Amino acid sequence: MKKFSITLFLYFIACVTYAQENNKNYNDAFQLIEVWLDAQKDFDNIPSISATVVNDQKTLWTGVFGKSDLEQDKNADITTTSSICSMTKSFTAVAIMKLVDAGKLNLEDKVKDVLPFYKVKQKFPKGGAVTIRSLLSHASGLPSNSGHSYFTGPDFLFPSKEEFRSSIKGLETESEVGANVKYSNVGYALLGEIVEKVSGMPYEVYLMNEVIRPLEMSNTYMGMKVNTQRQAIGYTAINRSRTRNRVNTFQTKAMNPAMGLWTTIDDLAKYASWQFRLRAASKPEILNPSTLKKMHSLESVGTGYENSWGLGFTVNKDLNGENWVMHGGTCPGYVSMLQLNVNTKMGYAIMINANRASTFKYLNGIKQILSKVKSVPKRTGKLSVNLKEYTGFYNMNPWNSSVYISTWGEDLVILQLPENSPKYGMRFFKHIKDDRFKQIKENGEFGDEYVFERNKEGKVYRYADGGNYKNKMNK
Repeated sequence: MKKFSITLFLYFIACVTYAQENNKNYNDAFQLIEVWLDAQKDFDNIPSISATVVNDQKTLWTGVFGKSDLEQDKNADITTTSSICSMTKSFTAVAIMKLVDAGKLNLEDKVKDVLPFYKVKQKFPKGGAVTIRSLLSHASGLPSNSGHSYFTGPDFLFPSKEEFRSSIKGLETESEVGANVKYSNVGYALLGEIVEKVSGMPYEVYLMNEVIRPLEMSNTYMGMKVNTQRQAIGYTAINRSRTRNRVNTFQTKAMNPAMGLWTTIDDLAKYASWQFRLRAASKPEILNPSTLKKMHSLESVGTGYENSWGLGFTVNKDLNGENWVMHGGTCPGYVSMLQLNVNTKMGYAIMINANRASTFKYLNGIKQILSKVKSVPKRTGKLSVNLKEYTGFYNMNPWNSSVYISTWGEDLVILQLPENSPKYGMRFFKHIKDDRFKQIKENGEFGDEYVFERNKEGKVYRYADGGNYKNKMNK
């Protein structure tokens, strides 16, 4: 069961959940993650960030920071919904594979045999016809977009179903089927049409009935809603004036199967846990276990800027040889990312209501801080000082903005802010005597000494570092 609590140690609104896994104490790490994300949000001028960390069937942590609506000064929280845009493609892939499991489709079926309106010119016939498999793995050779101006502001003119179908006859393939990866929104819009044709019901109805509701993703829906207080407002990339503009509302219409879903961060955690659960299962849950594993396996190899793909997910192997399954999303005013390590069963998700915000940077930062958890010792209860007295922000002007000092087991951790990669800005200190601490180097030896000083009231107000002082801030 999730435990919900309100973080009070900073002057921001953040909804947080905690759990413990493998008897590790994650609390100090997640507290530092909250400080870091909230600070980076401000330095990067981002309206709001929602993030979660999942281990298999447990949600270890969820944090929501900032404003869902800047103009109305409305705080984001765990009920705030945001566009996940292209992450929708992974759900559309699940819908297709459910029809495959039911024997109603075959991955080698030709699109032209399923959709009568499909009249794309096969410019490179040597590779064969476009198949359902090639659509799922972005190896169809189809163009990325339909020619409609849906990524042009301020109006974002997405095509209706009739307009999309009409545009298909004017398209032609750009490479042989299977020759290379070409990310295609057109391909996934066609997959939605296939779901509709084969299932006999509207794509959105099939997706909700057969995928979203069985996953118990009760706060997930298709298309931007009007007049709802729970939906985050989207904002542009940052301007030269260091401001962001409000993005107009839009409806993805015929492109719904490629980019139409809205959800909450808690629902994304459910989506992650379902995939870990199904991979280890012996019985079907929406899909056959072997089907999801097939979706998570390499189908097409990307080159240059193109990712390598399974069926509906990007797949890759990290430097440790561990397998990752991912999907991101970028729509006008919104970015998102889901990352699953299928070896460790650790999942990470993030949603941001602004463009040109690096989902990879924030998720990598979360992982970097968590990677230090193994160094957290058990509390002995023998400390002669209260570590909480030293925690807080300390002024680093003019050389930097600030550092944050937090507890880390029975030690202190200092994080420089801002810091794009927390692993480079974290230093650990062990209590020596009175208000003296020494840095713990990577090899375990002691380094520099920090001496904290107290005011007349006995409260810590600064520390000395090599003869220089860092004053504690009120924040």
